[in-house]
Amino acid sequence: MLYFCILFLNVMSNKKWFTNTIILLTSVIIQSFNPVFAQDTLPAPSSYRVNKVSFNMIRVEKGDFWMGAQHKDTAEFNYDRFSQNDELPVHHVTMREDFYIGQTEVTQKLWKEVMGYNPSRKKCPKRPVTNVNYYEVQEFLRRLDSITGMQFRLPTEEEWEYAARGGKHSRGYVYSGAKEVERVAWYNENARQIKKVKKRTPNELGIYDMSGNVWEWCSSKYRFYDSERNATLGKDGEMYVIRGGAYELPKSMARVAWRGKRLPDLKNSFGGFRLALDVTYVKEEETP
Repeated sequence: MLYFCILFLNVMSNKKWFTNTIILLTSVIIQSFNPVFAQDTLPAPSSYRVNKVSFNMIRVEKGDFWMGAQHKDTAEFNYDRFSQNDELPVHHVTMREDFYIGQTEVTQKLWKEVMGYNPSRKKCPKRPVTNVNYYEVQEFLRRLDSITGMQFRLPTEEEWEYAARGGKHSRGYVYSGAKEVERVAWYNENARQIKKVKKRTPNELGIYDMSGNVWEWCSSKYRFYDSERNATLGKDGEMYVIRGGAYELPKSMARVAWRGKRLPDLKNSFGGFRLALDVTYVKEEETP
């Protein structure tokens, strides 16, 4: 009893130390369990099948987020020391409807099942399909729709960044799912070729490889966030947005805010795409 009295008096005599210790321990406990709690609250993926090839779509709940990045003020939204001029200004975006996005990029296996051939230079069923231009992707979508009865599409640039940031579950990471690029991305310092999907940590929504591996087509044409600058776009205005970086590109391009652009008839060996789907097209029994 005497021991506990002495201990109590010591603790009370240093209330600041006691308070800080409790705050620190509480923070550690919350951070330890936070991923578990987050996973419990996520809707289950919707699964689809083309013959023997299955693929998953992740539901992204509607919400608000700050899009873009800036490198001048660490206290402001979306500070990112690698940010580029076309990621400015950081602006508020409201996603008014839920949508679905592919858990992974479209794989070579799924493309071949739908199209009957594999355009990728480095063949592997579990790697993302590559070497496809925007028009070829649109033809794939048409054929996939005829098989599934759905209306799949490419994500808009806003949908892509919102999903990459983790949607309503975002923890504000620079990369999709972590502040350390090595955990979530294949890029030019840790990969010499395209990797199989789902070999890195997923993001807060359970989506894989939105940072690195292959860059991804979006349905949006390239525009500056500052509309007054769009008059100077010229030929760039005919380009479509690509996102996500790739295994041949530096880690600065694996950031969730990075923006690239390509003419629709161009393709290369480290560019692919990811599916999107409106909630209204998901059958009632398949909705989580």
